[in-house]
This record gives sequence, structure tokens and C-alpha cells, in this order.
Amino acid sequence: MADKLDWMNKHLLVLRYVSLKDLIEKEGYKIRPDLEELFKGVTGVEDMVFKFVDNERYKCAVELMAYVAHKRAAVWWGYRCVISLLEELKINPAEERDIADIGAKLEPEIPDWAKIKVPEATPEDIAEMEANIAQAQAEIAKARAKVDPEILGLFEEVMDNMYESFKEEHGIYPMDLLKQLGEKLKEDPYPIDPNSPIFQEAAKLKAQLGVMQKETVDTIKSVIPSKVPEHQKKLRDNALDAVFRWVAAPGPENSQKCLDLGNECPDTPAGLLSLTAFWSFGDLLPMGEQTVPTPPGLAANGLCQVFLLCALHPGGTRKLKERYAEYYRLGFEVLRGADNWEPYLVKGKAPHQEEPSVNVQSSNPDAENDFTYKRWKPMGV
Repeated sequence: MADKLDWMNKHLLVLRYVSLKDLIEKEGYKIRPDLEELFKGVTGVEDMVFKFVDNERYKCAVELMAYVAHKRAAVWWGYRCVISLLEELKINPAEERDIADIGAKLEPEIPDWAKIKVPEATPEDIAEMEANIAQAQAEIAKARAKVDPEILGLFEEVMDNMYESFKEEHGIYPMDLLKQLGEKLKEDPYPIDPNSPIFQEAAKLKAQLGVMQKETVDTIKSVIPSKVPEHQKKLRDNALDAVFRWVAAPGPENSQKCLDLGNECPDTPAGLLSLTAFWSFGDLLPMGEQTVPTPPGLAANGLCQVFLLCALHPGGTRKLKERYAEYYRLGFEVLRGADNWEPYLVKGKAPHQEEPSVNVQSSNPDAENDFTYKRWKPMGV
């Protein structure tokens, strides 16, 4: 790996397979049913990777590259991606969620956009309404003044007779009836009884759910100890130390070390990558008297899961698609021979032991002017 192969055209070079047929038969790579149409007419691994990238299927390209990459280069690539994630988290750390918060809110929160907002009249609105009423009353008074007094008196006499007839029949004047109806409308037609059996049962159910939630949290905490950030960092650094040693010298002892340290934090990207390095050695009993071959595809599938853990990790500065696009870029640099571990061996310091960069920005995989997300093409094309 000392030669960075800059003299070669920019192709995928550090590969174990160049044809899809060999990859499927020897490594157990399976073509997803929903991707079969894309594979039609393609026989070479490199062409398929580029086809995935041209269709912006970065995750598919990364997974295919994980299956064909030389095992040592593949682990180095995974190591690079974990470092990339750590650089993101240096800028925007992930927020830890307390188990006790799960299910703590028994009543759903109504978002602001779904709440019914009752408009409130301001003093200005009230003053405007009162002015309009006063103006209407003044206009009525002007209109009455223009009517012949004799005709107006006759009209009012007729109205009084009509009101009296209405009262004799219904026992109330029409205007008084309208006032009563207005008062009725102000009342709640469906008054809620706080002592209703429904509310009593709901209160009992809520109390029972509260007890169950507390018991569940106590049970989970009793079997899953709380994470101590300093301890988690130590486990991560130990796993990355083991991975870097394995990449530098993938022998039996370093493979066993990757197994031991990876098993201490297998649910983290660094821990799973350490296990992937162990599987990549090719012997499941590296310190044993006989060789137990690693099943085909195990190391590649482990590396794919490392990428998935990194891509789904909370916090950071990139979204899932942006992360897979970045992992593709890092992988291409490794597999074309432009990035390897030799400079760090000379320096005597692994990348994860250095201070992470603080200039990681969210990238746009669709930006036409960003070479990072375009496929590399042979020189002269």
C-alpha cells in the first residue's frame, strides 16, 4: 500500500472481485429484487458502482463496494467513516435521552397549528364596534325624523297591538323572547359533570398507566446500566486502537484483540468495526490450533452495518443521504489507492488520536458543482 497508485487512471483498484458473477458466487452478494432492473446489462462491479452513483443510490454503491473491497482496505475505509462521524459529533453532539422519558407523557401534546384559537377583542376593536352602533342609532333617528308623525304614530300603534296579541298568545313580548334566546345561547348545551363515571374510570386508568410506566423504567434500568460518557469514550478509543493496529498488522494477536474489544461495545460503530476487522482476518479461531474459515459475506455485511450505524447516528451535521455520499467519497479514495494508513504509521499517531477537525459542514449530494458526489471517471473521459 506504499504506492498510492497516482499514476493509474482513477478506477477502483483495491478489489477482490471485478465481475458481479464472481462476487455473487464467491462472496454471497445478493441483488435486491427492487434493484434488478438497474443490474440488467451490467457485468462489472465498477460499472455497477458508477451506475448506482449516477442514480444517486449512494447507500447501494457503498454496500456493493464493501463486498468487493480488499479486506484490509475495507476496514480502513470503515475506520475513516467512523472518524468522519466523530468529527460531525464534535460540532453537534447527540442528545442523550433518558429512559424515564419514554412513555412519561400519557396525554398527547396538541401542536400549535392544530389548536383552535379564539380571537380576543382588543380595546380598539370594542371602541370601533361602539362607534358603529352609535352611528347606526343616529341614522335610525334621522330616518324617523323624516317620516310623517301621523304615519309614524299609526305604525307604532299597529306594532304595539301586534306585540300585545303575541303576548296574549305566548305570554311574552317578542323582544323579551329574543333576549331569553340570547341568554340560552350563552349557556353550555352539554355541561360536563366532573363526577361522571367516565372521568372517574379515566383517572383510574391514568394512575394504572403511571404505575406501569414507572415499573417498566425501573426494570429496564435494573438490567441496562446507565451509560457513563467517560467509560463509553474509553471503550470506543480502545476499539479504534485495536482496529488501527489490525490494519497496520492483521495478524492473529491483533485479530483476537479486535474480537475482545469489539465485544465490549458491539452496538457502537467503533465496536462493530472492531468485530468486522476480526471477521476480515478469515479465521474465527486466530489463536487456536486449527483454522475455522469466516463464512463468505460476514465481514462485508458487518461493514455495511457499520456504515448504517454511522449514517443513522443522532446528532452531527449531515443527514443520512449526505453521510452515505460522504462514505462513498471516502471509500472511492481508499479503493482507488489514494488513501491508506502508511502516513499515520510513519507519524506514529492514528487519526482518532488526533484532535478532530471542526469544519465539517452539511453537504448537498445534489449540488452539480460539488465534485465530492460525482463519480470518478477515467482520465481523458
